[in-house]
Amino acid sequence: MEETIELRELLGIIWMGKAVIAICTIVCMLLAGIASWFMIDEKYESKAVVQVASGVQDTGIMANYVATEFTPTIYAQRIQNKSSMQQAFENAGIKIKYNNKNLIANVDADATKNLIELKITSNSPEDAQQQLQVLMDATKQKMNESVQRTLQDLEMTYKAEAESLTKEIDSIIEKYNKTIRENNLPELLILQTILNTEIILNISEEQTAALSNVNGKLQNELLQLQTNIQTKAEEYRKTLANYQSVKTGLDSFKPDPFIRVIAEPTLPEEMSSPKKVLNIAIGLVIGMIIGLGIVFFRNYWRRSAVVK
Repeated sequence: MEETIELRELLGIIWMGKAVIAICTIVCMLLAGIASWFMIDEKYESKAVVQVASGVQDTGIMANYVATEFTPTIYAQRIQNKSSMQQAFENAGIKIKYNNKNLIANVDADATKNLIELKITSNSPEDAQQQLQVLMDATKQKMNESVQRTLQDLEMTYKAEAESLTKEIDSIIEKYNKTIRENNLPELLILQTILNTEIILNISEEQTAALSNVNGKLQNELLQLQTNIQTKAEEYRKTLANYQSVKTGLDSFKPDPFIRVIAEPTLPEEMSSPKKVLNIAIGLVIGMIIGLGIVFFRNYWRRSAVVK
């Protein structure tokens, strides 16, 4: 027959072992209190909210490059970059080492908001607030520098392209002019090609005769050279316009419109950890569980010894 234990008997066992349960509970609560007050470092949490949106300002030709850099995900990745942020700490005179485990950067799931919630823990309220501000400033600067470098590379590319087109146009015009002079054609054609418009002026009989003797091959050659000059000139105008646009944007570019601080870093009013009251409560529960375990095990041991 199976042995059963009634509720009255359970309560009796607990009552008989109340001293053990009380001792275990007190010891666990004392250990939790000692750890909370004297062993675990106090931590304070500063919070901030940042919005990163590249579409708040029309940046023309730079729009794609700005949109690639100024995103919430890129911001979160940069502010957690260990080497960059450690350098920011050193520049700000902060002597502690940057630990990205102390920083939490949560990107809002709603992509239309472009929000990042930032939290950092440190040993004092002032340190937490200062460190978060330093990290936010450094991240903005890094993103700005990244776009600046991209635009500088783009500026040099357009500049080199414009110089290359200039040389090509010079070469084609030189060939065109040489063909005009070798065939004794009116030099007016040179001006007409450069201006890309028709000009009516009197020409000499000799030049008229030269024009009348122009064959199909020469005419095709001249038309091809004219087309090349006009095509390259149009490419040069577009490249020069892009170069000027990038150069102007590079000189005036600022990250402020794209990174908005919605909530400045807070000064914590109370520590975030350790949670002393909670730790003591946990110690109380653990102590009671340990005490009950000892009491019931002791009772089981005694009963089993009697049965034998």
